This record gives sequence, C-alpha cells and structure tokens, in this order.
Amino acid sequence: MDSLGLTVVVVFVATYAVISSEKVNRTGMSLLGMAIIGIVFWATHFLDPVQQPLAFIDLIEHIEWDTVLFVTSMMIIVAVAGGSGMFQYLALTLAKPSGGVHRSLYTIFLLFVFFISLFLDNVSTTLIMAPLTIQVCRALEIDFKPFLVSEAIVCNIGSIPSIVGAVPNIVIADATGLDAGLLFITFMPLSFILLIVTWFLLSWYYRESFGATDEDRIDFLLDIDPDYMIKSRRDFYFSVIAFGVLVTGFALGPSLSITPVMVALLVASGLIILAHDRAVEFLAEVGWDTVFFLVGLFGLVGALDMTGLINELGVGLANIIGDNSVAAIVFMIWVPATLSAFLDNLPVSAVLAPIALQLAPVSAILPLVLVFAVGVGGNVFTPLGSPSNMVAIGFSEREHDPISYADFAKAGTLAGLAHLGIGTLWLLLVEFVGLGIVVIGGSILSVIGFALILLPHVRVERSASFLKRNS
Repeated sequence: MDSLGLTVVVVFVATYAVISSEKVNRTGMSLLGMAIIGIVFWATHFLDPVQQPLAFIDLIEHIEWDTVLFVTSMMIIVAVAGGSGMFQYLALTLAKPSGGVHRSLYTIFLLFVFFISLFLDNVSTTLIMAPLTIQVCRALEIDFKPFLVSEAIVCNIGSIPSIVGAVPNIVIADATGLDAGLLFITFMPLSFILLIVTWFLLSWYYRESFGATDEDRIDFLLDIDPDYMIKSRRDFYFSVIAFGVLVTGFALGPSLSITPVMVALLVASGLIILAHDRAVEFLAEVGWDTVFFLVGLFGLVGALDMTGLINELGVGLANIIGDNSVAAIVFMIWVPATLSAFLDNLPVSAVLAPIALQLAPVSAILPLVLVFAVGVGGNVFTPLGSPSNMVAIGFSEREHDPISYADFAKAGTLAGLAHLGIGTLWLLLVEFVGLGIVVIGGSILSVIGFALILLPHVRVERSASFLKRNS
C-alpha cells in the first residue's frame, strides 16, 4: 500500500469512527470525509506532478448516482402517499381483523411488513409502518415498542429476496451483475422460514407485553370508517395507482431490461407533477439528510476503489480462502454480518461487493451470500447496522417513549443469530445440494409452517375475541 492509499484508508476509517460515535451529524461528516479525500488527491498531485493524478471530478463519477436517485424517488412517493392519508387508511383497515387482540394485531402487522418489504426498500417500509403502528397502539393502549422493534427486524429479512428491498441489495446487484430472478428464487423460501422463526422467538420474548384492551376502546377503533382517514381523495387515488405502477414495474422490469430506478423516478416525478400546489410541501418531507449521506458514503468508497485498495483486499482474501468454497461462504456470511452490526450495512456492501465478484470463481453464489449477510447482520448486537432500525428508534423518540439501543439489541441478537445460523445452513445446501432441491424443500416447509402455526393462531384468537365481545 503506497502513501496515498494509506491516507485514504485513514480518512475512511476516521470518518466512520466519528459517524459511529453519533456525536456529529452523519451527513455532514460523510460529505466532509469526501471533501478531505478530494484535498488529498489534489495535494498528492501538487507535491508530485509526475505521479498519475487522481482528480476530484473522477471521485464524483464513482458515486452510485442511480442508487441515490432511487432512494430519493422512493422518499418522494412515500411523502405524497402519506400526505394523502393512505397510510392512516391502511392502519385502520389492518387493525380491524385483529378484533383488538394484541397478539393478532402483532401478527397481522408483521405479515404486512413482510409483504410490502418485497416491493419497497426497508427504509420506506419503516417510514410507512412506524407512524401507523404507533397510532393504532396508542388508540388501544398497547406498548408500541415491541411492535416497532419486531417490524424493523422483519422488514430487514423481508427485503432480502428483492433487488429493491434494500439499498445494499441494489449496490451489490450493480457491482456484481446479480440477477433479480435468481435472488428471489434463492431467498424467498428462506425469508418465509425466517419470518416464522422470528414470529415464534419474538412472540415469546415479548409475551408479557401482550395483554387485554378495554372493550370500549376496541369498539371505538373498530367503529371508525377508514374513509375518514383520507385527507385528499385525489392524492389518495393517485397514490394507489402509483404504488400499483411501482410494484408492476419492479416485477416486470428485469425481464424488460428496465431498472428499478427508472420505474421509481417515473412514478415519483408523476406524483410531484400531479400534486402541483402541494409539491413543495411533499418535497420538504424528503429525507435529504439521508440522500446526501449516501453521496458522501459513495464518494468515500469510490476513493478506496480508485486507489486500488478494494482490489488488493480481494486478492488478499482470495489467497487466504484459496479454493475452499465452504470457507468462502462462511466468511462472506459472518464477517460482513459482524461488520454490519457496528457499521451501516451500506458501506459494508459497497466495499465487499467487488470482492464477492472477485471470489466468484471459488463459489458463484457469493454475491447472494453477501446480500443475505448484510440484510440480517444489521439486527445483531446493535441496531446501528440497518437504517430501518434507526428510523424505528427515531419514531419512538418522537413519542417521548424511546426504544433503547440495549432493548433493541437483545431482541435483534436473539432473532439475528438464529437467522445467521439457518441462513448459513441454507446457503451451504444451495452450494452442495443444488438450488432446485433446496428451494422446493424450503418452500414446502415454509408453507406447512405458516398453515399449521400462524393462520390457526390468528383465526382462533379472532374467534375468541368476537365471541367475547358479542356474548
């Protein structure tokens, strides 16, 4: 490693050490880190004009602008839909089938989170679910914290089979050429199994939080017509159509060579144009801090790539692993997952995705392995690794009833270690037994688990609640 490469590494590590301390604004720090890298490039060329120059403009070109545009577009879509009352409408519609039974409401919300995580990135999913969960729980006098923690965890595992389910998935797919169909086929049965395991573990962990709600509160909530939640019917219908176009575009896009960012940008721009007089209001709700954090992050990772450090790291790991596919798979699960526990899983993905591609001759499924690792690793040991976790914690702080990092870590580690163990076994079976056999077997197990455990539980509790309320 030359002096330039060493300096870039020092700036990268120092920037993320400061960000992880949470003592400064992470957006400002990531942009400052990128600016310092630009100064380092300039100073290196100024002091040694003979050396091949690395320019700041080249660094800007290394930023993953398609990912930045995708995240921005999804935030715009969520802002418009939220302003229409669409999410409040969903909250009441989802709450009614539970009959006010805590565990049934918990189950319904987790299933809904899992479903929409396949079509929206996990930050957007949490931005949708957190406020409506809090509203329903407040109305029923339920502690919302177990709901938010569980939803964030389920959101992370539900996003694994989908290219658009999480920003790291997009980053890894762009860097490795990962096929969206292969990702879905490989991980959909596994994610379903992890959902069932998570439901069991967290239902047991939070068992003392589930109680009984006053019958008058239940009657009051169930008597409210969800239509009253709609603030603007015009924006509501536009939002419904927009989500339909979004889901259809994401589903059909890969077969038509249409990228997710094209679909998201089309829908977001259309909603803003149709919103007209409220466009400025909706744009003000976009999380611009997150957008510019991504810009700074990609600039820092781009510097590592430009100086050849990522390539050197990949060569070093290849020498250590050799041609041992088991070692490669286990390494690419547990090391990124551990890193994602303490760092944002996005930089972990951006740095390791090119390495997964380099090691592909050892095992062709390593890009898939990395998607899984960063998806579940954000739940283990700390909530810091996944942005959706931090969004959930942020909403709890707004309610002056915060989820502590320790409380999140206990539930997340309980579920996350189980996810990592099951996922490791799954991916080793895919490597040595074959994808088709594993997927068929996993699909059968997941369907049986859902049919024999979750559905009867919801049905029995709903029936008991109905009989009690009408006796």
